Amino acid sequence: MKSMVIDRPMGADELVVKELPDLQPPPGRLAVDVVYAGVGYVDVLLRRGAFGDLVPLPAVPGLEVSGYVRAVGAGVQGFRVGQPVAAMTLTELGGYASIAVTRPELTVPLDGPLGSLDLCTAAASIVNLTTAYMALGQVARLRQGDHVLVHGAAGGLGSFIGQMARHFGAGRVYGTVGSAQKLELASSLGYDELFLREGFAEELRSKDGFRGLDLVLDPVGGEMRRASQELLRPLGQLVVLGNASGAEDVPQSMLEAWLANRSLTGFSIGGYSQYAPSEVGEAAKAALHLLADGVIRSEVFGVYPLEKASEAHELLETKNTVGKLVLQISG
Repeated sequence: MKSMVIDRPMGADELVVKELPDLQPPPGRLAVDVVYAGVGYVDVLLRRGAFGDLVPLPAVPGLEVSGYVRAVGAGVQGFRVGQPVAAMTLTELGGYASIAVTRPELTVPLDGPLGSLDLCTAAASIVNLTTAYMALGQVARLRQGDHVLVHGAAGGLGSFIGQMARHFGAGRVYGTVGSAQKLELASSLGYDELFLREGFAEELRSKDGFRGLDLVLDPVGGEMRRASQELLRPLGQLVVLGNASGAEDVPQSMLEAWLANRSLTGFSIGGYSQYAPSEVGEAAKAALHLLADGVIRSEVFGVYPLEKASEAHELLETKNTVGKLVLQISG
């Protein structure tokens, strides 16, 4: 099998494809012949060595794949060889390879009701779409009419959150982006208004009738996180979904949160899938149905062969992408 292995912190230009022995699924797992793999900023962070001992090296990056079931491990029910699937490799990683091992709980069949979904779209969507679905519906418990702010509105995750918030009944959906180029590109993703990240808080406060925010979803991090908290109404909630900026952690005062009646919540789909894989898998099926039914749409910014994964990483690092990048592994 061909695979891209990160054995040390490295630059994008050092990514090379290697030949490894074919994977066989252990009991309770599936092996998938990978056709497409999603590329996320978390892969860039892994390549840079940002996770330290949390993700020991060597490792094969990649949190989401689509393809065909290659082999079914002992004890696995409900899957057959050759079946089209999309899978989250959140617990094993390994998406940047021609064969990936997945948990059946985190694998969604793409035949039957989801047969209209193409493999590329599925690989580009499953992790971020499921994150958006769970963050809004199960973590934040968005209510009808809530006013919502999403940072990184044009990114792989943000491009789904705006649409999902609208689907769940948000009253007003705001977004921030990092460059003027992205304002227009993100305008069709469910947002009522978009702001440049620099100075967004002042712009929001100055708007006629601005009543404060019920919910902020932040996969970006940095000092912007503190400014976002100050925009929350009493009983408002900030949901931390990542730290794409790579900024130092922003200290939070629990006394201030108490006195201001605000809450801070974190959600990591990777961590939660270790705890409740079946729950995450059921959320993935429900979210993919929204995609298949046309309620939510996926933005695929570019498709690269595995051998050119370095180009995808370099593009992600420029912060000039909208939606998702995908690797085509085979077929």
